[in-house]
Amino acid sequence: MSLLVLHVHSSSNNTILSLTDANGKVIVNASGGTVGFKKAQRAGFEAAYQATASIAATVKERGINVRSVELRLKGFGAGREAAFKAVNSVTNWAITRIVDTTPIPFNGCRPKKARRL
Repeated sequence: MSLLVLHVHSSSNNTILSLTDANGKVIVNASGGTVGFKKAQRAGFEAAYQATASIAATVKERGINVRSVELRLKGFGAGREAAFKAVNSVTNWAITRIVDTTPIPFNGCRPKKARRL
């Protein structure tokens, strides 16, 4: 296939990975929970690493030819770095671009009223 996009949504509770085509159609997805981790362990480094390895194995099993991958990282969890390292070590996919899509507020919500004593 041509360019594929690996979306990594890493929160404080879980890491969700989705491999999509250029249009956004999901081909394969995995998370810390689908790999077999429970509760707080889903957010860890190892869960994200194994989820990425699971995606690579599923892609190979289905016979999808992946040459290059665009990596889109979202969130501030431990799975960001783990997914990147897993793509480099487990697969032989070339990473063409790394994009951080974490939503950042430009002004945000109004703060709480100052407490007076």
